[in-house]
Amino acid sequence: MSIFNFIFQGWPETAALIFVSSAIVGYKPNFRESVSYSLLLVTIIYLVRLLPLPFGLHTLVGVIALGLVICRVTKASTGTSFFAAFSTMFLLFFLETIFHILFKSLIGNVSMNQEWLWIIVGWPQIVCLAGAAIIIRKIRPIVIKKQRWLDEQ
Repeated sequence: MSIFNFIFQGWPETAALIFVSSAIVGYKPNFRESVSYSLLLVTIIYLVRLLPLPFGLHTLVGVIALGLVICRVTKASTGTSFFAAFSTMFLLFFLETIFHILFKSLIGNVSMNQEWLWIIVGWPQIVCLAGAAIIIRKIRPIVIKKQRWLDEQ
């Protein structure tokens, strides 16, 4: 991962992951929190990727770090925080798969050596993650209110 990928894809993607995870647990982070914690997480992931470890281990470290950050910032339970982190990473995996298949059918195979093209391929999933967070923030209070109403009866 080059410094360009770190800044232009990794950092915004991690900010979107924090935004979605926070929406799942019902926390509304301000912009400064999202940016600072995403910088922390993407730095951890970047450093893990620099180590001579098997590829993909950085994702596991990222999920654990995301769960811990959400737990600390939102004061949600550990289980809820890790549920939000795993759900968000599953959504990211799903979106990455769809967009990579779509881009592969449109322009052919995109390798990580084509840095700027790789960054451009990553931006639609970032936008979709942010959109999902906005939808979750709108729907979550309605679902919880209906659930409480059903529990009272």
